[in-house]
Amino acid sequence: MLRNHIPGATRIRIIALIPILLVLASCSSDKIIFLYPEEQMDMALRNLKTPAIYIDEVTDMRPLEQRTGQGHFFSINYPKDDAWYRPVTEIYAEALVQDVEQTHLVEIVSLRSEADYILTADLMSVGCEFDRSIASFLIPTAMGMGAGMVIGDDTSERVSTGIALSVLAILAIPMPSHNRAEAEVRLTLKSTQGDILWQKTCLGEFEDRVYVTATARQDQQYVDDYLTVAVKRCNACLVGQLRQALLELGGGK
Repeated sequence: MLRNHIPGATRIRIIALIPILLVLASCSSDKIIFLYPEEQMDMALRNLKTPAIYIDEVTDMRPLEQRTGQGHFFSINYPKDDAWYRPVTEIYAEALVQDVEQTHLVEIVSLRSEADYILTADLMSVGCEFDRSIASFLIPTAMGMGAGMVIGDDTSERVSTGIALSVLAILAIPMPSHNRAEAEVRLTLKSTQGDILWQKTCLGEFEDRVYVTATARQDQQYVDDYLTVAVKRCNACLVGQLRQALLELGGGK
């Protein structure tokens, strides 16, 4: 019925507008939040006094591409600093405090004068990378061109309709992509006089295949599903190493 009542040129214009509407619908200005999961694990130091630790500072040493969110379409680094609801240093500091406190390894104190040790963190990497393959666009392109050959009235219209439908298919059909998150952090334990007693760098990663349309920006979902896991794995490594260091400093085994 559409073909019989709407002129070919008008039909093409309507089809061509659909991708534009999809792009506009995909836009979002919501800030990315960090919903860090809780995890209870008892790593208390047996037969030793629980150390009091003051977290002095978290230094941002991430590469430029993570801070500015570099990349376009086929390879994207995100979230950029402007997309976070709070500075990344504050977000990580809260995650570190949460993981340390829930293990019962140390007591976090709010005053430096109350501490047995000082802990600092350097953020080497905290972010996600999203990659699309050019080859994944071949199937929706072929589908669109095939449909255009059936719908069009003549060769010119078939080609134009096929191109418009190919773009629509690319924007509407979820295609295989790859998402990777990593968190690399260096922790430094110091005496109250500022002497370095222990230092360790750990890397947490999580990656998997995802299916997403060309216009979709699921940054919040991927931060929830991937980056929180990467940070959790990084902190698990750091806290485990910190526990061993505190045992040795306290004279335990």
